[in-house]
Amino acid sequence: MHTPILSMLLCAVLPSQEPVTGGDARLVAWEKRVELQSSSPFKELQWQALGPKFCGGRIEAVDCPPGSAGTIYAGVGAGGVFKSTNGGLSWEPIFAQESTYAVGDVEVSRARPELVWVGTGEAHLSGTSYEGTGVFKSTDGGDSWNNMGLHDSAHIGKVVAHPTDPDLVYVAAIGPRHDPAGERGVYRSKDGGASWERVLHVGERVGIIDLVMDPSDPARLWATSWQRGSGPGSGVHRSTDGGDTWTRLGGGLPDGERVGRVAVDASVSEPGVVYALVVDHSPKGGGRGGVQGLLFRSDDGGDTWNQTHEDAVPTYVGWDFCDVRVAPDDADQVYLCGLLLLISKDGGKTFVRGGEDVQRLHDHEGSGMHLDMHDVWIDPERPERVLLGNDGGLYVSWDRAASWLHLNNLPIAEFYKVHLDGAEPFQIWGGTQDNASLVAPSNVNFTPGGPDAWEQIFLDRWSGGDGFSSFPDPFDPSIVYWTQQQGDLRRGTRGELRRSKHVRPKGRGLRFTWDTPYMASQQTEGVLYCAAENVFRSSDRGDGWEAIGPEPWGGSILALCESSLDPKRLVTGTGGGRVQLTSDGGTTWERAGEGLPPRRVTDVVTSVHDPERVYVTLSGSSDGDRRSYVFRSEDFGVTWESLAGNLPHEPVTALVEDPSNRNVLYLGTDLGVFTSTDGGASWTVLGGGLPTCPVVDLAAHSESGLLVAVTHGLSAFAIEIATVSDAEGE
Repeated sequence: MHTPILSMLLCAVLPSQEPVTGGDARLVAWEKRVELQSSSPFKELQWQALGPKFCGGRIEAVDCPPGSAGTIYAGVGAGGVFKSTNGGLSWEPIFAQESTYAVGDVEVSRARPELVWVGTGEAHLSGTSYEGTGVFKSTDGGDSWNNMGLHDSAHIGKVVAHPTDPDLVYVAAIGPRHDPAGERGVYRSKDGGASWERVLHVGERVGIIDLVMDPSDPARLWATSWQRGSGPGSGVHRSTDGGDTWTRLGGGLPDGERVGRVAVDASVSEPGVVYALVVDHSPKGGGRGGVQGLLFRSDDGGDTWNQTHEDAVPTYVGWDFCDVRVAPDDADQVYLCGLLLLISKDGGKTFVRGGEDVQRLHDHEGSGMHLDMHDVWIDPERPERVLLGNDGGLYVSWDRAASWLHLNNLPIAEFYKVHLDGAEPFQIWGGTQDNASLVAPSNVNFTPGGPDAWEQIFLDRWSGGDGFSSFPDPFDPSIVYWTQQQGDLRRGTRGELRRSKHVRPKGRGLRFTWDTPYMASQQTEGVLYCAAENVFRSSDRGDGWEAIGPEPWGGSILALCESSLDPKRLVTGTGGGRVQLTSDGGTTWERAGEGLPPRRVTDVVTSVHDPERVYVTLSGSSDGDRRSYVFRSEDFGVTWESLAGNLPHEPVTALVEDPSNRNVLYLGTDLGVFTSTDGGASWTVLGGGLPTCPVVDLAAHSESGLLVAVTHGLSAFAIEIATVSDAEGE
């Protein structure tokens, strides 16, 4: 335990740790990043895109201009916007160097098709949803962009442009997750985004998630409010005067504490027909078992409503996916986006699943349609043409969703972790959100029209599955390991995609985190480690496990590391900045971190040069705090020194020491990769060619001098670091 004098000394060397919040702070961080990029001594080094592309990734929004069947705008949840002019055969990233990568909606003006709006910030509110920096406008089809404000909206659910007046636009702003301040509600601009007025505000913690304009009367709009989780603030609102005044609608719609997210759409072919898809939290149970989807229809513009079906819709809908679309030529044909895509041809009385006949541009071992639907776009001029965005990517149908072509040529994988093995040449391993775990040779290179060298390690029956830590056995590369959600640890044989053994430790009440730490000792054959609230070690490749401590402190362990210099040294990190360390293989543990801020630990790293040196990175993003937190201890956790220095205030996710130079560090953040050549005293942006993206993990390969960065939305990148390794800092 630290003495009072030592605690005073620690406080003296640690900088202010007050939270940094708000949209202005995000823009200041971006401007600082741009400055560090322009002055970087390593700006001539170039990042190389690695892919993968064939596996897909999360498409959050889709829109197309009128009269151009070949032009598609695809908004990636955490990967910016891509544009195709040939129906999806090839793509250009058109939103790659802006102040944010998080996309909530894309809207193409019908009045002026070269006018494109992007509402930023992911259109849902999980604990790790990425925030945006407002609403963006392009007047040249995406060649250039201007940030038009609403910087404190954080998350935008919808942008709606007037069909004949290019200067009139509405934005559904969800607002920050935790801050009752910020910009939330319906905002209107009459001057092309130069100024905004809030025309609907429901409550301090109530955002607007959906917004639709009556196709037959642009002055009539419907908006849906969402009190995060559920609550009386959630509901449907209508304006009949272009947004000047609003009325909350009842007439048969549910209300009260159990109403969650709501989606809305209006019919083109039959004015007055409106549908609302309501997430109902009435069912008893936890997780997805505690919600159900209810579809309501109004034939009088929203005055009265009737539930269209007797029971809940036959798919999960919730905070993460909840959308409804009406076919432009048939008011009775309705598409629902939930876990599954559902289609009704009788006004919501009965439903069938969207087609499972899926062809693909690139080879993929999966079959059928991916899960988790986020957006459906129906061609108003040719309703047979349907575009679908889900966690597997972008799909196009020419027969009203009966069959599909998977446009799996976008490098938009959402990685969680990366691992470099000891093969010659080495291989890159990584787990992704809902698109399994993958591996590729180190000489992999992303080519837009060429084959994809990546291959999946496993695959579930929905053509995906969450993958996290993924790696081969260091002593037998035919054996592979990976994790899925909440401690679902697996061991398999490479090449057998659908066969594996569950090797999770046995025991009641074990609390594993979503992304469970799981690793193989690089020094002792057969030894694996994993962590719940304490650490488990296996000496027989996962067949049996023993708990080796430490005592639970701060909940489930989020990060775990074994020293490459001394296998008896282990470090763990949890929420609240709580770090524990052992130097005797787990027999005894010491609590450290008294000088660390009470934030979620994102990475713990033991030095490859000094067994006493330890690094910890932390993040307050789930609480709205953007401050950069990175610390070093030179005495195995007794005292700590902040290395945040001149970093822009963005959450830090990963740290790697240079394999050959103890003074060179590499840092992964929500704004890319930074490097320090003076042991963390100062930082600069590493290289050029990396789009604005959240870098979630890093790995360096000593023999080749290659640094690999994986992103949560734009796949993987690599850069040669020999020049950096040789640099001498002050």
